Amino acid sequence: MYDELISLDEERLIAVQNLVQQKEKVERAYNKRVKIQRFRVGDLVLKVILPIDQKSRYLGKWSYNWDGPFIVEEVYSNNAYVIRELNSNASKVINGKYLKCFHKRVGC
Repeated sequence: MYDELISLDEERLIAVQNLVQQKEKVERAYNKRVKIQRFRVGDLVLKVILPIDQKSRYLGKWSYNWDGPFIVEEVYSNNAYVIRELNSNASKVINGKYLKCFHKRVGC
């Protein structure tokens, strides 16, 4: 019985190693397709309207999903940005995953 317990532990270790290898393989495949967007100071960006499920009664499903344009004022580490409206001095800090390029004037 003791030998069977030892072999069971070895099988579990092998299973865990296989699981880790599979997860690393999935991570590499995912990272190949993901594009990280970096914005610079002065870029024009759009901000997602949160919460996403909130819709206008008048427009219904044709409600706007993006708000803006905004100007990037500062860039912080870990994909954080300070944005400001074009005609206002009020600025706010927002995560970069909620931003996208405003392609009308300046490309990102």
